[in-house]
Amino acid sequence: MVQPSTIAEQLRTNMDGFTPSERKIARVLLANYPMVGLDTIAQFAARAHVSGPSILRWVARLGFDNYGAFQNKLRAELEVRLQSPLARHETPSPQIDDNDFLAHFAHKLHTLMQDTIAHIPRGEFDGAVELLCDTRRPVWLLGGRLTRPLAEVLANHLKAMRPDIELISSHPSNWPHAIADMHKGDTLVIFDIRRYWEDAAHLADIASQRKLNIILFTDEFHSPITRVARHILPAHLAHASSWDANTPLMMLIDALVFAMSRKNKNSAHKRLTEIEQLRVIFAEKISTH
Repeated sequence: MVQPSTIAEQLRTNMDGFTPSERKIARVLLANYPMVGLDTIAQFAARAHVSGPSILRWVARLGFDNYGAFQNKLRAELEVRLQSPLARHETPSPQIDDNDFLAHFAHKLHTLMQDTIAHIPRGEFDGAVELLCDTRRPVWLLGGRLTRPLAEVLANHLKAMRPDIELISSHPSNWPHAIADMHKGDTLVIFDIRRYWEDAAHLADIASQRKLNIILFTDEFHSPITRVARHILPAHLAHASSWDANTPLMMLIDALVFAMSRKNKNSAHKRLTEIEQLRVIFAEKISTH
């Protein structure tokens, strides 16, 4: 089995190799991650409608000696995912070669991007591309305090390739207007990284109830929105500093855009041509005033 940094990643990466019973257990945990795994064996088994021994065999398959070790890993993940930048700043960092900081930093980013690619099932990525290319489905995008610029970058690229793209305001007070315009089958793209955005999770729940297809960009610790997302693109962002890196998320955005341009080459070219012609027309109008 692939050995990612979190249990959630391990489950998603290896889901296809599980038995039906093991998939059932994994999905119950992912639906309320990591809290279900912190229940007793009996409580976890009852939620998954399996036996206690089935839980223990599944935990052993994941590589843990016992249920206690499995829970210790979940508790450690929970502590990390709730850390603030200040808490990470107070944690000793590995020694960095100040003589060539830029090279060291680039090497770390390269590692994060490799880890990101290694732990994204290709079906998740391909599924996201398929949804975003489907022009019958309007696309809504939402980013948080730090990720809104990323959502805006993706929105601008999508607008160049297809119609019906809407960047949602980051202020929850404006969301009812957007929700009222969302319909079954639409696609909702959400960016949510630690510390996770409770309001966004509430919006995702409502969107799921309205039968929207949710694409989630998140980190290796997995936003709670995982429980309702159709496709999940987790990037490894945990850097050896006070701040998580955004470069792996930007890499995923670029990869999506390039994949879409290849898949819908003709329609994207036609739209870009029309947009460029309109730019010329507007430039001529502006120059005459």
